[in-house]
Amino acid sequence: MATGTVLDLRRTDLRSNVLENPYWITSAELDKDADDEDAVLFSFPAISASASPSYGTNLIQVHQVAFEVVTGFAGGTLALTIGGGSIATDDITTAGVSTDVTVDRYILYADITIATPGWYLPTTGNTSAWLTDIAAKTFSVNTTILPADATTLTVVAYLSSTATITAGAGRFHMLISELPTCR
Repeated sequence: MATGTVLDLRRTDLRSNVLENPYWITSAELDKDADDEDAVLFSFPAISASASPSYGTNLIQVHQVAFEVVTGFAGGTLALTIGGGSIATDDITTAGVSTDVTVDRYILYADITIATPGWYLPTTGNTSAWLTDIAAKTFSVNTTILPADATTLTVVAYLSSTATITAGAGRFHMLISELPTCR
């Protein structure tokens, strides 16, 4: 039997689960004011005074997504897609600039019956980029989010209609885990 000198790399400070993983995050209410806007539902800053929580260097794994129609939307032919974007920094707020990255990342418009209250998840018949990668068990930019303070990644709702939207409200939910990293 061979023997060698031990190099102990165990972390005795992490003997229990310090992060309650996974956990759900819920957006603010999306309503008719989001018509033809890039409605930023979540942002993922590394270190930011304007957002809580700040994610530090933790990699975010997206496990599940759902859109909840609280009050049915009305007014014209409606479409809602939940995708991914970015903002220059987490300090960007209303009237700032959002960059579209993957508009069809999480839930496609065909998966949400926007006029009917209920819970809507991505379906295999209308494969979003996230669902395609989850089904393939692939870690990618569609299933993970790397927090950053410059070019901060976001989850964006794209709501549109052929007429004026007169009613409607909903929320987006994400089940995420934080995976500690050392950057």
